Order: sequence, then C-alpha cells, then structure tokens
Amino acid sequence: MKSIVIIGFGGMGKRHALDMEEFTGRKIHVAAVCEPDDKRYAQGCEWLKSSPKRFTDIKMMLDEIRPDGAIIASPNFTHWDSLSHFKGRNIPLIIEKPLDSTMDKIFEIVRFAESYIAPIMVHHVMRYSPIVRKARQLMEQNVLGKVCSFQFQQTTHGAHYHNFRRTMATGGGQLLEKATHDFDILLHLIQSRPKRVAAICKQQYFGGDRPDDLRCNDCPDIGTCQQRDNYPREKSDTLCTDNMCVFAKCVDVPDNELCMIELDNGVFGSYSNTYFVWGGYFFSRVYQITGTEAVMRICFTMPHPEKDHYDGKIEVYGNKGWYEKYEFDYEKRIHYNGAPGVAAHFHELLLDNAAKPYSPVNEAFAAELIAIAAYKANDAGTFVNVRDMLPGDIKAFFEKTFLL
Repeated sequence: MKSIVIIGFGGMGKRHALDMEEFTGRKIHVAAVCEPDDKRYAQGCEWLKSSPKRFTDIKMMLDEIRPDGAIIASPNFTHWDSLSHFKGRNIPLIIEKPLDSTMDKIFEIVRFAESYIAPIMVHHVMRYSPIVRKARQLMEQNVLGKVCSFQFQQTTHGAHYHNFRRTMATGGGQLLEKATHDFDILLHLIQSRPKRVAAICKQQYFGGDRPDDLRCNDCPDIGTCQQRDNYPREKSDTLCTDNMCVFAKCVDVPDNELCMIELDNGVFGSYSNTYFVWGGYFFSRVYQITGTEAVMRICFTMPHPEKDHYDGKIEVYGNKGWYEKYEFDYEKRIHYNGAPGVAAHFHELLLDNAAKPYSPVNEAFAAELIAIAAYKANDAGTFVNVRDMLPGDIKAFFEKTFLL
C-alpha cells in the first residue's frame, strides 16, 4: 500500500481522497491532509468515511508523514505556495488545474517542474475519460485525414461564481479555471502548441452591488433568486460551491466568452463558453473537429433516458458517406468517468517515479497559455502571439511541448 497526503480537503481534495482509495482497491491510502478550515475538514472526513490525520502546516506534514505521494488541491491562487514546500524532495505529485491563478506564479511552477526529480501530473481528468481516450485513438488512426479546423463549445451554470473563483485575483477567470479542460483536450487531440489567440470576454450577468460577504443562506431574496446556491448536496459537493453571492461587488470574472485560436501546425478554430444557464435545466459541452476526409463530433452531454445524468457520444461523418458512432456510459461520475484512470495512473507513478506522466506540466501550461493570451487579447482588442508573452527560459520549456 502507498500512502499519500492531500493539501486542501475541500471540494476537490475530499473527492481525490475517495477516488484514490476506491479506484485503486485501497492500494493508495490517504494518511494525512493539510486543511486549516475546521468545517471543510469535518465535511471531508464525512465524505471519505474516515478521518486522516489533520495538519495545518504543509512542511510539518511532509516531514512527519514522509508520504509516497501528494496531491495539491488547495484553491488555485495557493498552488505555487503549496508546491514550493516540495523543493528538494522526491515525492510524486498531482497538482490541480489550473497551475495557479496568475501568469507570474504559473511561470514559477513551470521552472519548479523543470528541476523537480519526481513526476508531476496535472489533474486534467478529462484526458483519462474513456470518451477522450477513444477520440485520441481515432485521431492517431488519422480517420479525419488532414486536420483543418475545430469548434469547441460549452454552456453551463454559474456554480463557480459562488466561491473563490468569482474574482480574477483568486480564480484567474473561467478561461483559466474551467475552459483549461477544453484547451487541454484540444491540444491533446491535435498535438500542437498554440500560436496566437483573439478573444471577446464579457461580464454580462454576474456581479452587481451586493455586499461581498453576503451568502445565499442569509439573503432576503433567497426565495426568488434564480442563481441561489440551492444545488442538491451531492451536486454541491461536486461543484465546490461556497454559498457566496454571485451578484456581489467583488465579482469581476467574465461569464460569456469567445476565442479564436490558431495552432502552430496551422489548424485553427473557435472556443466559446457561457456560465449563466442554470445547470439543472441545460448543460452542453460539444467539440467538433474537421478534417479533409471526415468530421468528428464529440458530445459529452447526451441526456440519459432517465434524465438524471448525462452520457457521451462520438460521431464520425466521412466525406464519402461512411459513419461511425461510439457511445459512453459515465456511470453517473463527474468528469465523464475520468477519475478511475487518474487514480490508476497515479498509482503507476508511485510505483515507478521514473515513469512519464500522461498529463504533464508542460502540456497543461500550453493549454493555460491560451487562456492567458485570450484575456490579454480581449484587453488589447487584437490577436496576441503566445510566444511574445514568454521570457527566454519559459519559452524554451514551451518549445519542448508536443514534440513528436
């Protein structure tokens, strides 16, 4: 059995704990967690149905437990601070995406990863889902011919505006926080670095004049507000809501965004996301990739016949009239049933820390550069060349990504 520690025992931290133990058949054991908040620790123990030893100091936890592995699942803006405690150690890591909430701290994580001895995998869980693995297999088989363009789209709810992700300073924006999943899959499927990005990012619904400390439970309008934090317990746990008002003054994160993206290999396309459709009524995540021989459509959000969850479907339409379809049952798991693959791969890294992560830092970094460039492009009103944002050492790291 391998012992791990988890930094941050909130929404995703407690889910990592359960996934690692359950999906490896208890070959991974959560020995300790670092969580300063009493309520979050108690909720995490209830979720896990056990009580890992609790610390509030990362260094003290690492020195005492001497774990085989660790997971950084603290809020985005704390990732670099958490990671810095591993300097000089040889502990395989999972770090939640995004790497951090600001460009400067993301650069520091990239520099750290270059010199760190043990493997670091980024929790791009969608890569490990059966639907994405099948899409990647089809791309490797060249069923589309020469890949030419793409359209990726997501329409979803505003649950993340109820927590620290509602401000740019602490969350980094939805293109960095949420859409980095999509950007990662885009680059993973097409196997190319981003070249330039243009974007329109608007804050059209969330934000307002409510007090920053107002929570839904204390709001006089809780009975009529369409965006009240009233998700069922199991969904609220999944979405990491924190009952904060989405119409507070501090909310400054765009909620409706469109990007135009060109990759190094000449493939180009668009990405859009909208966050103010309540998830109980409508959720859509659809990718389309066009090649000279066929078009592939990946629909992550096919309503299940029982209407209580989603299934997935890949359709490939050949130019000469042929058609293929693949369907996927997520077994009611979030992230399209990717967590079992994450747990299995992390266990492999714990057994052999010379193994190569399937979701490495450099590829996660390339995906996050799309988001960073998009926000800069929105401010400038023009295309932003990704390489123009990078200092010399970071640019050298970037150029190693997706080398075939």
